[in-house]
Amino acid sequence: MPSFSRSLTPVSKQQIAACEERLGVKMPADYRQFLLTVNGGVPNPNCFSYTLPDGCGESLADFLYGVGTERKAGDIEYEQELASELDPLPDGFLAIGHDPGASTLLMATLRKHAGKVYFWDKAWFSEDNKEGTNTFPIAPSFTAFLQSLKPIEEEDE
Repeated sequence: MPSFSRSLTPVSKQQIAACEERLGVKMPADYRQFLLTVNGGVPNPNCFSYTLPDGCGESLADFLYGVGTERKAGDIEYEQELASELDPLPDGFLAIGHDPGASTLLMATLRKHAGKVYFWDKAWFSEDNKEGTNTFPIAPSFTAFLQSLKPIEEEDE
């Protein structure tokens, strides 16, 4: 598991449950455990891969959100509102982090996709894909996402 810096203030199970109720979602157990033990922050290492219809892409997890004691950057409720401001999120998706370019990391919370982590490429850097979508799978669970984080590979010149 990566190490984390700039984590939010520790929270209780009751605070997480209240956050879930306000957001209208049920978070997967592994994500709730992450909030209890780490509560967001900057992961190190932070590079992840995502699956495009015609290949693979990479990005960085710049910050993973936590349950804040006030509505400001990094607080999952505040960030959920921001993520939905210009382009509403589909029902059951939760904004759980962002990359350096302000694209959003999402977690599905409903039905068969519950717990899966996705990359929402708001800038359409992968616009040449033939599917016409800008949301791509990263991992089958939050735990798998954390385990997949790797150091940035330096390109040979």
